[in-house]
This record gives sequence, structure tokens and C-alpha cells, in this order.
Amino acid sequence: MGFTTAATILTTAATVAGKAMDASAERKQAREFNAAAEERRRLAENQAGAITRTAMENNRREQRNAQSAMASARADAAASGLSGSGTAAVRDLDLATRLEDDINNRTNAALQEANTARSQGAYDANDLRMQASQARLRSKGAWLGAAGGLFRGLSSVDWNSSQ
Repeated sequence: MGFTTAATILTTAATVAGKAMDASAERKQAREFNAAAEERRRLAENQAGAITRTAMENNRREQRNAQSAMASARADAAASGLSGSGTAAVRDLDLATRLEDDINNRTNAALQEANTARSQGAYDANDLRMQASQARLRSKGAWLGAAGGLFRGLSSVDWNSSQ
């Protein structure tokens, strides 16, 4: 085996080792992307859950406050001698409707925020999974490149050389 053959084998080995390291790094990156995707999904779900719980707690509190406001309005109407019919009844209905609408609007806005957080988390997690998939494909390409380099290098060696 001559100097040229030994140099070719060493060059091939170095190339294959480099490609194998590239493949290993890409595979590691794919695992990291998948872990980040799961973490992002979990965090978004936790955030959405917290927003939803807060919205429902606020809704219950605001319902109690609205009932209290309605009771105060009725007490004021009774104290002023207004009856429960006519203008006073229309005013009570209007106040109750406005309070209920305000509560529902705030609750719906908070629930929409929770859904948006959940959707964004799922989108981000999917994006990270796609990046992981691409990294896995690059890893496979690097392994194939390493194998191809090995075969090319070995096929270029003159094994019958006596130099």
C-alpha cells in the first residue's frame, strides 16, 4: 500500500467522520426541536387554562356584583316611591341587560384570548416539529453522504498497488 493509497484512506476516513458528526449534530438538533415543541405546546395550554380560569372567576364575581347593583337600584326605586311597573321596570330591565352584556363581552374576550394563546402555541409547536423533521432529513442526508464518501474513497484506492 503506497503513500497515495494511505492518504486517500485517511482523507476518506476524515470525510466520513466529519459527515457522521454532522449527522449526529442534526439528529440532536431534531430532538431539541421536538422537546421545544412539546414545551411550547404545554406552556400555551397552561397559559390558556389560566386565562380561562381567571375569566370564569371574573364572570362569577361580576355576576354577584351585577346582582348587588340591581338590588341597589331596586332599593333606590322603592325608596323613592316608584312602583315596579312602568318606567322603573323598564329601567331595571335596561340596567340588567347592560350589566349582563358587559359581563358576557368581557368573558368572551378573555375566552377568545385563551383560544388565541392555545392556537398560537399549537402553531409554534407545529413549526418547531417541522424544523425537527427537516433536521432529521438533513441527518439522514449527512449519513448517506458519509456512506457515499466512504464508498467513493474506498473505490478510488488502488488495492493492487505495491508502492
